[in-house]
Amino acid sequence: MTETTQTEDKKAKVLGKINEIKSNIESFISDVNVTDLKKSFGLMVKDAQKDFNKLIEKDLTAVKKKLQKEKSDIEKKAKRFLNEHKKEINSLQARFEKLMKSSKVKGPKVATAAAPKKKANKKVAKAVKKVATKKPAAL
Repeated sequence: MTETTQTEDKKAKVLGKINEIKSNIESFISDVNVTDLKKSFGLMVKDAQKDFNKLIEKDLTAVKKKLQKEKSDIEKKAKRFLNEHKKEINSLQARFEKLMKSSKVKGPKVATAAAPKKKANKKVAKAVKKVATKKPAAL
């Protein structure tokens, strides 16, 4: 045999195999019902979605518990902070009230009444500024 006949034989064999594969694919496709595939695929998607939702709900409950715990911890720290500084706040309030009382004018003197009031206001302003600038303790 010559080379051309051998190549033609090989081509014919390859074409025969391709035609055989093509007929196998066509018979497979004709055997498979597309609506059944759609239904089974839809069921798989629904099952996957249910599993996904369960996981998300599980994670959400865990996150909610964690946030609730952190909220209670912050509330406890805030209460402790306020209780620790309550004494200082009360003393500052008393000083403030004392300064306010001392700034009131006694007697009928109108001309001298303005001067003490300004001094008292400066004292009050200093006390308020001192309270405002004081840094709170770390939580």
